[in-house]
Amino acid sequence: MAPSTLHRLTILMIVGLVGLARAAVTGQEKQAPEKSPPTTNPPATAGKPSPPEPKPQPKPGDSPQSQQSATAASPRRMFTGRPGELEPEEEDRIEAILDRFIEHDLGVRPDPKAVQEFQALGLEAIPALVRALNRTAPLAQKCPPAMIARKLNSLLLRVQDPEVCDFVRREVGAGIRSGPNVGFLDSVRFNAMLRKRQLLSAPPAPTKSLFPVEPDKPIRSPGEKP
Repeated sequence: MAPSTLHRLTILMIVGLVGLARAAVTGQEKQAPEKSPPTTNPPATAGKPSPPEPKPQPKPGDSPQSQQSATAASPRRMFTGRPGELEPEEEDRIEAILDRFIEHDLGVRPDPKAVQEFQALGLEAIPALVRALNRTAPLAQKCPPAMIARKLNSLLLRVQDPEVCDFVRREVGAGIRSGPNVGFLDSVRFNAMLRKRQLLSAPPAPTKSLFPVEPDKPIRSPGEKP
C-alpha cells in the first residue's frame, strides 16, 4: 500500500475515534438528571402578627427626672392604717425594718440606716408597729418599746379613721397583764381613745348650698313712715 493511502487511513481513524468520544460524552450529559435550584421556604412567622415591642424600662444610669416621669402615671396610694392594706412583700419589708431597728436599739447590731427608715414609716406601718410593741413590751429594756410607743402616738395624730383607733386599742397589749413596760402600752391605748373622740366630735365639713339665702327684709308696721 502506498504511503499516501496509509496516511489518509490513519487520519480517518483518528477523526472517527474523536467523534465517538464526543458522542459518548454528550450521551452521559443527557442521561444525568438536571439539578433543580434550591427552593427557599417562607419564614415560619409569615402571615402572623409581629409581637409588640417591649416598653423601655428605666436604666440605672437614667436621670432622676426621667425616672420620675416614668412613675408619674401611676396613682399614689393612700393608706388609713387598717390591717390588710399592704401586699405580703410590703409587710415583710416593714417587719425587716422594725427588726433591724430593735437590734440597733438593743445594741446587738448598730444600724443607723434602720433608724432613718423607722422614722420615715407612715400610717401603713401601724399594724406592724402594734405587733412590734407587743413583742418588745415583755423585755427588761425600756428603749425599744418606748420608741415604738412614741412612733405610734405620733401616727395616731394623723389617723382619720375611727376604726383604726379601735384596732389600736384592741390589739395593743393584748394578753399582756404586767411587766416593766406596761405604761407604754397604756399610753398608746389612751391616745387612741382620745383620737377617736376627736374624730367623732369634729363638726362636719360645711357644704355650699346651690341656692343662696336672701337676707331677711326688715318688717315695718303699716303706721310707720318710710
